[in-house]
Amino acid sequence: MRRHDKGKVTMGDIARATGLSPMTVSRVLSNGGSVTEAKRERVLAAAKRLNYHVDIIARQLRARHTFQLGVVAPFQGLVGTFYFGQILQGIQQVLTGTDYHIALFDSLSEDFNDVRKCVNLCHERRVGGLIVVAPELSARFPGTFASLKMPLIVVGSSPSQQGISYIDVDNYDGACAMTQHIIQFGHTKIGFIGGRSDLQDASQRELGFRKTLAKHHLPVVDEWIVQGEYETRKAFQLSMSLLAKSRRPTAIFAANDQMAYGVIDAARILGLKVPEDLSVGGFDDLEGSAEFVPALTTVAQPMMDLGRTAAHYLLDALNLAEPPGVQHKLLPARLVARSSIAPPSPEYRSVVPDSKRLRISRTN
Repeated sequence: MRRHDKGKVTMGDIARATGLSPMTVSRVLSNGGSVTEAKRERVLAAAKRLNYHVDIIARQLRARHTFQLGVVAPFQGLVGTFYFGQILQGIQQVLTGTDYHIALFDSLSEDFNDVRKCVNLCHERRVGGLIVVAPELSARFPGTFASLKMPLIVVGSSPSQQGISYIDVDNYDGACAMTQHIIQFGHTKIGFIGGRSDLQDASQRELGFRKTLAKHHLPVVDEWIVQGEYETRKAFQLSMSLLAKSRRPTAIFAANDQMAYGVIDAARILGLKVPEDLSVGGFDDLEGSAEFVPALTTVAQPMMDLGRTAAHYLLDALNLAEPPGVQHKLLPARLVARSSIAPPSPEYRSVVPDSKRLRISRTN
């Protein structure tokens, strides 16, 4: 079939492929005029087969009541967490009362590692736009869909590609606020348990911690900075080793609440009282953090607002005559002061694990 430009498919190409008039093709693709359902099916099938402007296909699919918004997230490690659940709830709040529904995709599946499979999957599911939640730094598919002009917004990360919209929490500022809070209690020996190195929020939280220490001319002790991968068990194991050292921190900032729970469990097993012997701070403000003993000082991020903002952006991109351009937005994080942080104890106690206490940890 002859193409007018390199790789560009025109309405004339679709007319020739279907044996219909260019006027009929135009009516279908613009959703205007009277066209039989059979002809509409032929035109849309040919447009899909020839890859005629993904954004136009999506608009016509919506006109035929196939209102799908794709939510893309790693099923392993994220789906099922409180964070993802809150974001999904925010999205659903916006979609309630509309004709749009959520289609979930696993960003770790084979289809999202292969560009062609990835695009075909969204075509088959008739997805008009994507909300990508917490992609890994190495993920390529957001850029792929952005280049295809499919409406897309990333939640929980800020991609380096300028043409991709994103909505995130100000992780750097939140980490600065927590570190500042710990310092204000008089702590100078502060450790940090970081998240996954392949996620941008983890690097921003660690950067905020380091910059705030430097601002106050406090030492950054490398042996007190470890990577807990955002997992309670991993943080627990690292804390058991860290807190048993003869030289240990008097406070630990864990980059999420789950890891903070692991730190507190380890401290208890080693005979340390929180916050009397060890202060602990977290990040997220999970549902159980206020009821934890002691109540966890943490940084709250507006998770539902992330979902709501992302959903509103996609609906505007799909429905407004003048859709919004690329948007980059950071929502403020909020320090929540509770009882897990106190001034450092004047008596610095070394600890020795008690094998009898090892059996009481929630993380075992």
